[in-house]
Amino acid sequence: MELETLPKIYNQKFYNALHRIEQKVPPIWLMRQAGRYHSHYQNLKTKHTFEELCKIPELICETTMGPIQDFDFDAAILFSDILFPLDYLGMGLAFNPGPEFANPLTEQILNQDKEQSFSDYIKFQIDGLALIRDTLPDNKSLIGFVGAPYTLFKFAQRHPQSNSNLLNDFLPVIEKILEENIDLQFGIDLDILMIFDTEAQHLNLDEFNKYVKPFIEKIAHKYPGKIGYFTKDIDDEKYESLKTIKDLRLTVVGSNQDIFSKLSNTDLSLQGNFPNRYLAIEDIDEFKKHLDNFIKYIKDQDLAKRVGWICSLDHGVLKTTPEHNVKLFIEKIRTEL
Repeated sequence: MELETLPKIYNQKFYNALHRIEQKVPPIWLMRQAGRYHSHYQNLKTKHTFEELCKIPELICETTMGPIQDFDFDAAILFSDILFPLDYLGMGLAFNPGPEFANPLTEQILNQDKEQSFSDYIKFQIDGLALIRDTLPDNKSLIGFVGAPYTLFKFAQRHPQSNSNLLNDFLPVIEKILEENIDLQFGIDLDILMIFDTEAQHLNLDEFNKYVKPFIEKIAHKYPGKIGYFTKDIDDEKYESLKTIKDLRLTVVGSNQDIFSKLSNTDLSLQGNFPNRYLAIEDIDEFKKHLDNFIKYIKDQDLAKRVGWICSLDHGVLKTTPEHNVKLFIEKIRTEL
């Protein structure tokens, strides 16, 4: 009789939050924690292009590790870009410096045979992810990610000649590619994989349930307890819809929501929700005032109400954010709760 192998616990606080185990101090990680606000990233950009940082496994690892080394976050998130599946389709992705596509989204691109398998195309990302896992200290969690199908469709529309009537044809094609991307990432020992879907904020509930929810349900069922979902400033209707996905583990709550009242009425873990605009305040006294208010708000909650909470922002770190604010944010959360 074979004994069941228990999953390895990397960061205990992150594990506790994902499994809704009561704890006093939450785990901390930030979307875009490896990014333009950080001197480590800025130094890398003087020597390498953004595409090189995303496509050379050693640079993927180095970029990802920078904020772990400098700020001691509880989790690292893969440094990559959500748009590579569109490049694989044949849209000709380039960064100048933002994303541009050489070719429009057309029926021909959706239906054409590909010269290489997706696993061969995306090997640089998976090799980088494996290198991160090997490099990370054992007490740090690892997060993978993909872009969501609807958000990728909206990005594809940035080419002026893209066919805007192809959503129903696009979704099954891109979902197959994304599912393979997710499978490949889970070949590495991830704590969780995030599905980023910023553009879904513009959908009404019926559209959300038609174009977004089925894919999230499918992937969450395939990887129960290992999938997180983000859309910016999620409204109550979409949030309630997500709550019905039995195997989904995590979603992100905007700064306009009371995260702890929501934690008390869900089986999900929730991430958020200090405003990123506050973290970017240059005046240190003004920043401390907002941070102290946030900490007081947290301390006013019973520990039982904080079960399942991951401390983070409402969105990504802004490029104007002072590094000392990030350090102080982490220090005060860890020492004052």
